Amino acid sequence: MINRDAYESARGLDDKPFRSACYAPYTSLYFNTNGDVIACCKNTTYLLGNVANERLDEIWRGKRVKALRKALDRYKFGLGCEFCQWQIEGEQYGQVYTKTFDTLPLENNEPEWPAMLEFTISNTCNLACIMCYGELSSTIRAQCENLPPLPKVYDDQFFTDLRKYLPHLKVAKFFGGEPFLAQECYRIWDMMIEDGIRIPCHVTTNATQWGPKVERILEHFPVHLSLSLDGTTKETVESVRVNANFEALMENTKRFHDYAQRNGTHMSLTYCLMRQNWHEFGDYLRFGEDLGVDVGINTVIDPVDCSLYTLPPDELVEIVGKMEAQDASNRYSQLNRNGGQWGSALEALRKSANERQVAGVDDIKKAHRAREEVNRPDHLTAAWNLIFADKLEDALTEIRKVTGQHRHAYEAANIEARILRDLGRHDECERTIDRALEIWRKAPNAYVERAWLRLDQNRLEEALADAEKAAGLLTEGRSKRPKPAVAHVLSGILSRLGRHEEALVHARVLLEHRKEAVFYLHRACILELLGRHDEMLADAEAALELEPDNAEAQRLAVVARTERYRKKSE
Repeated sequence: MINRDAYESARGLDDKPFRSACYAPYTSLYFNTNGDVIACCKNTTYLLGNVANERLDEIWRGKRVKALRKALDRYKFGLGCEFCQWQIEGEQYGQVYTKTFDTLPLENNEPEWPAMLEFTISNTCNLACIMCYGELSSTIRAQCENLPPLPKVYDDQFFTDLRKYLPHLKVAKFFGGEPFLAQECYRIWDMMIEDGIRIPCHVTTNATQWGPKVERILEHFPVHLSLSLDGTTKETVESVRVNANFEALMENTKRFHDYAQRNGTHMSLTYCLMRQNWHEFGDYLRFGEDLGVDVGINTVIDPVDCSLYTLPPDELVEIVGKMEAQDASNRYSQLNRNGGQWGSALEALRKSANERQVAGVDDIKKAHRAREEVNRPDHLTAAWNLIFADKLEDALTEIRKVTGQHRHAYEAANIEARILRDLGRHDECERTIDRALEIWRKAPNAYVERAWLRLDQNRLEEALADAEKAAGLLTEGRSKRPKPAVAHVLSGILSRLGRHEEALVHARVLLEHRKEAVFYLHRACILELLGRHDEMLADAEAALELEPDNAEAQRLAVVARTERYRKKSE
């Protein structure tokens, strides 16, 4: 339950004309890389609109933003605000995200203009941070997710509509991606420079960029900077912020700090407090203290393997204990500027070390998944479910609902090719693969699909060439995710070519990633051709453990036992 009095007393709302659980929908709009417009970055599922379908005025004055305002006035958090509800119920008042909007001016409950706009309108980024994902990093999207670039949704009409909002802003915030690499951010800055607008601009940067373009923006605006470093040692920083160079970051941090000092602007550091870097949090606060800057904490819920809040309570209690021991030695809590952040972070972790708060994290995720299905129908997932149910024609109908301009068009084309191949419609499959390759030639997926098609057509050398092309693209990229599909098709092709030992190598790789009955059977068949019946029997039995009624596994087990008996008899 929310203690409303305690929550409001921690906010300082004396200048507000009315009370609301959050003023975000009254004061701000947040623009996402896919064109979605939301009230803030924490509410990612209740869409106020999308710039591809609606004009900016329609979004700011529309029914959806009014519904969100009404709900929050009543302290109802069901329209995508579960994250802040979780923070408030956990009495994390020092870190609750709603406080971001408490300081923005507001005259009445029907504001004519937003006081703040937040732009995450490009995923252009040179880093592949472990807690990030492709919609916020072009590097991750290309090299880890093997997907084509996001479609450009912020067109001339949007920038024309945006222009009349800019003079009314008190602040503009730019996120990424990396804003100092994004041409869309520079287009907004150029418009503001042309119109003589010199409002404060907040830029959250990865601190990798410095040069004439950056210096021009710093010269024209009072730029307040948030530098995301997430560690104090070369080992931690470069392992979390993949592709970063620690020495270059430190040099640019000094440059940005000198700029802020000369121009009287604010510089801060941000920290994604995670499993991978909690041990350096205190030293990071001291680093900020030495620079004379504030440190902000980002609460990480996803991905699960990064979040402290998804740990079992006893493990989280253990980490809190280790951090308390650090404090006893290093007195982080006594830092004049950032000691409060240390105490606030530990208090939030302590209060989350219980089953109720862990369940609250799960509730946030479930609410987001459910609402995403309503807001953005997932034709890809629906198609896969129909494939698994052996309803291929229905799956084909579903996947064709994804248009060519959709951000998942490449994935959809590959799924469509798979369905057409299973249906034996090889000519259509070929054309669909060609369409996928027109969208993106730098990812392995379409080459894998064409390798399977060539295998079905018994065009083995062509199949092998496509499979090896897919494998090469994986080697060129920086993917940390297993790609068993490449190992699977290579194993199948090499076996058909009679290169059974090579096929076996790839079959082993496949099983390292996915211990499924079908893959044990795949390797068992190769072992049968090599006459290695003991290993063949082990794989057949492993498949039977997973699927006791699998007829092919039963057959292979019988064959293996028969061959073993025959050899012993000889």
